[in-house]
Amino acid sequence: MEIHIKMAPAQYKRLRNSYPIDSPVRDLIDNARRLDHAIEGVLFAGYTIVCNEDQARIFLETARQCCPEVIPHIEQAIKLAQAGR
Repeated sequence: MEIHIKMAPAQYKRLRNSYPIDSPVRDLIDNARRLDHAIEGVLFAGYTIVCNEDQARIFLETARQCCPEVIPHIEQAIKLAQAGR
């Protein structure tokens, strides 16, 4: 199951800085896609991290410790992916 976790740039940077360079999930973070688009005149800039469910749960545990504002984004991404199975 492929999960797409979307977050704002500040949240992305905080999550990224929580992992050492040699962490396996750090590669996923470093390969996140930058999003820049406008919806009805409102500009959205952010990142999307593509991962599997196990990796998303690792992100969730880290977010609980370092950046709790990202938790709803991760939980929503997991739920959306599970609903789409």
